[in-house]
Amino acid sequence: MENKSKISKTGYIIIGVILFCFLYFILWLIFKEKMPLHSCLYEISKNYDSYAERAFVILPLVFFIALALLLLRPTSAKRFLRLQAALPTSKIQSLAKGLVEVEGTLIMKQPLISPVDREECIGYYYTIEDIDKDSDGRNSYSTIHRETRCSPFQIKDDTGIIEVVPEGIELILLDQTNVSSTGSKRYTETLLKDGQKVLLVGYADADNGSPFIRKDNHYRVLGITSSTGISVWNKYQPLLRSFMFTCAAILIIIIYILIQ
Repeated sequence: MENKSKISKTGYIIIGVILFCFLYFILWLIFKEKMPLHSCLYEISKNYDSYAERAFVILPLVFFIALALLLLRPTSAKRFLRLQAALPTSKIQSLAKGLVEVEGTLIMKQPLISPVDREECIGYYYTIEDIDKDSDGRNSYSTIHRETRCSPFQIKDDTGIIEVVPEGIELILLDQTNVSSTGSKRYTETLLKDGQKVLLVGYADADNGSPFIRKDNHYRVLGITSSTGISVWNKYQPLLRSFMFTCAAILIIIIYILIQ
């Protein structure tokens, strides 16, 4: 179970830096040379147009770099998508010990009751969001709580059945199954159901000769997604990557032209 505040730690840091800079600027206007960095601020104020022109070029570049770092930041979902694209799909009967990808049908062993629609399921990803309305009456949503729960289950293909230990499992690229709203809150759940066809990436292991799949400790991944959803992702992800690369190249060319 995981609780998250509306504003992340990064958001608080950014707000704190902005407030600090604003307060420092006000104090500098009052005390001038008594403040540290007076000479730098005085130089900027005297040559404001020149520095503003540089900022016009530098700020988009900084924004682009920050956005690229954010997109490239490793997450378990990104690791799952990268690994499933690289791994061959293995048959359960011929699994070797190590990181594997299997595709098959879910078999429920110990049903859970979902928190929104009270459905029997193998597992669920559940979120609670605050609903805020702007002046135009449009809704915006901010997540205040999220949790993933899953009971032990099995997966089968045309060659056999294997146990899955779900500790640390993540539900990825699954549709939002049930949504409910009550006043200022929205509740959403995504379910794993008996008989659902899925693709799973995890670590194949054995205990006293009994094989099972668990979370991989090296790659820190145990992910599950729908077979249809991952097929769509694998089809269009190269196009998205090409589009992002093209946008990055165009932005670099524009910045280069502005610098000249």
